[in-house]
Amino acid sequence: MVSHTKMPSQIRTSSNYWPHQAQLVFRASMSAPDSPSAQLETPIREGPTPAMSNSSAILPPLIADLQAVAARQPDAVAVIDERSEMSYGSFTRLVSARAQALERAGLQRGDRVALIAENSAMFLVSAFAVWEAGGVLVTVYPSTAPADLAYTLRDASPVAALADAATVDAVRSALPASVPVAVIDVADFTCASFGRDRLPNPTDLREPLFMICYSSGTTSRPKAIMLSHTALHHGATAYARVWRFNPSDKAIVCMPMAWLYGLCTTAMSTLLAGGTVISLRRSAPALIASAVERHRATVITGVTTIFAKLVKYLEDRESADLSSLRFAVSGGEPRNEVAFQRFRDLVGVPVHDNFCSSECFPLITYDPFADPSPILGSAGRLVPGSELRIVSPVGADVPVGEVGEALARGTGLMLGYWNDAEETAAALTVDGWYRTKDLVRLDADGYVYVVGRLSDMIIRGGSNVSPAEVERVLRMHPAVRDATVIGLPDPVYGEEVVAAVVCAETHDFDAEGVRTFAKEQLASYKVPTRLVQVDHLPSNTTTGKVNRRQVAALIAEADPR
Repeated sequence: MVSHTKMPSQIRTSSNYWPHQAQLVFRASMSAPDSPSAQLETPIREGPTPAMSNSSAILPPLIADLQAVAARQPDAVAVIDERSEMSYGSFTRLVSARAQALERAGLQRGDRVALIAENSAMFLVSAFAVWEAGGVLVTVYPSTAPADLAYTLRDASPVAALADAATVDAVRSALPASVPVAVIDVADFTCASFGRDRLPNPTDLREPLFMICYSSGTTSRPKAIMLSHTALHHGATAYARVWRFNPSDKAIVCMPMAWLYGLCTTAMSTLLAGGTVISLRRSAPALIASAVERHRATVITGVTTIFAKLVKYLEDRESADLSSLRFAVSGGEPRNEVAFQRFRDLVGVPVHDNFCSSECFPLITYDPFADPSPILGSAGRLVPGSELRIVSPVGADVPVGEVGEALARGTGLMLGYWNDAEETAAALTVDGWYRTKDLVRLDADGYVYVVGRLSDMIIRGGSNVSPAEVERVLRMHPAVRDATVIGLPDPVYGEEVVAAVVCAETHDFDAEGVRTFAKEQLASYKVPTRLVQVDHLPSNTTTGKVNRRQVAALIAEADPR
């Protein structure tokens, strides 16, 4: 259920929205878990983080909660990676030891420390160590290109950087010699003394800065998302509660921990619930399937493309046993209902959804107890602590059932973009709403349906075409394994609708047959004018999402016009 309230509108100066009389705000009325075994023993602490210096002062609630879990179950397994298995007692002791090492090197409250490493137990140890020592964690994708890495680290201006063996050389090359770089995946962790030459943290934020998360930067320079402790702590605890995590859960973390989806949504929520994090450096289907089988994992999170690839892998290997899974969730891309249904057929578990952004999370997802099976095409319902508005291009609220841009607000709202007031002003309305740039609609029962991205929208002859809608129809055809739809220039209609199609191995590709099928499901202007057969859909090496720019290049190569 979702409640909605008419709220007096504040006068907005943003050129994106005109003021109006009232705001239609949707809030979650999702009930709390009713199973004692599914509840967290540590309550959510609402409100700003108490002032703290280094580890000798009051610990951030996030660290205190982790230590409370370790005190209850010191011998339980906290993290498993490719190298080792670490208990909660060992994990928290190592976190404290490394926090003290950072303090001895000169870390002071508010100092920014960059972490550039692949997924591992030591990534998590390092992140929590920075926080325990009072520092601000800065995460950067380990696969970041050298030019972007140099830009990012120059922009973040950290007092030190932490890297693993795979990234340390690139990190050292990207930083001035005066900034120390410590290697995290070693037994004897040491760090040279920190310098004090850095940009100060902003002083006008609503809460102290706790983390900066750099985006993957697929279309422009990476954006630096500033987050508070309250946002991280609430996000991890809220996911653990809504998804009913408990100490018996073992969660596959194959999404980069440099991304909040991997770090907070999956890893931190699992740890605060007392479960086990199974850390994978890659999201390769073989690695995922092997880890689920070997460790009897119960939870997996990923993007849609990962599940589609996993389906293909499982179809070729009928002996794979993933029956231990109880919960699977996808996010970051439009739902692929055909692949998700096939995953359910093969594994016995439906794929639920998680819709949000790093700028404001959590927002929309499923409670697997309330909704054992996801609603076809829906991303789920509002998470407690989050608010949603759906507005027209001029900022007017649209009625229930109609499509508009999603505006998000809640405990997990970002503090802004680091060192970029212009982007912050463009992303946040003056009354505190984040512009997601996602088009959604809400039904009468409170389920949210993601229609597409504003930036992906194709405008053909003045009419809007959502790629996600067309992709969904194409995947329903038995000859289509997967498809990505993009808009390409058209001299008459402005843009043409073009689909890159991966053919199912059991069928011959008949482009006209697929187009005829699409005409039965779609308005004529939405039907692809071209269907180009490709062997695969290129994905972003960082997030695993389909890379639409590379798809356009692939189409140009396969079918030049």
